Amino acid sequence: MSLKEAMEAVDLAAAYDYMSELVSKQAPLSERIIRDLNRLAMIKNSDPHTAGAYRVVEAWPYGSEDQPYVSPFDIQPQMKALIEWAHTASEQLHPVEYAAELHERLVAIHPFVDGNGRTARLVMNLSLTEAGYPVINIQPDAKARQAYMDALGHARSTGDLLPFKVLIGKYTQETMEKRIDLLRRNEDNIAEAQSESDLF
Repeated sequence: MSLKEAMEAVDLAAAYDYMSELVSKQAPLSERIIRDLNRLAMIKNSDPHTAGAYRVVEAWPYGSEDQPYVSPFDIQPQMKALIEWAHTASEQLHPVEYAAELHERLVAIHPFVDGNGRTARLVMNLSLTEAGYPVINIQPDAKARQAYMDALGHARSTGDLLPFKVLIGKYTQETMEKRIDLLRRNEDNIAEAQSESDLF
């Protein structure tokens, strides 16, 4: 692990601790929360003056300079609209569908200079855990990463979020199945230990 990767892991640990605190407090999503998550995730890996602050420069996807993200002048109103949408959609959509769309909408705005994807995944996991689902991790291998980026790119270019929602649903299902299997094995181990202790 490189020094940069180690620092990123420390930053993400702090962000996840904050996320857990928000879940326990049942704090409603806000711009402040999203900015705080970006600040915690990026404070040691980017300019401390930009971590948690909305960008004031143009930004665009790599290789798509002709398709810039939201103008810096429009970030504030679009983030306000995102929060208003979230408060309504969280009550209307299935939790996994809502989490996926929240992620996609935040990435589409791209409000920060750096760490937008990381922040969107934190916000997505915040909404999942608030609904009782486990934290999901996008696999780091090249194939999984490309599938994730392709689904996001498809959503941005066509407005079709279904492939991205299906992908997040798949990750959620796989994570839940692994969690259930782990709990089952733990119960089996406890039962086996109890059975052995009864022999004495």
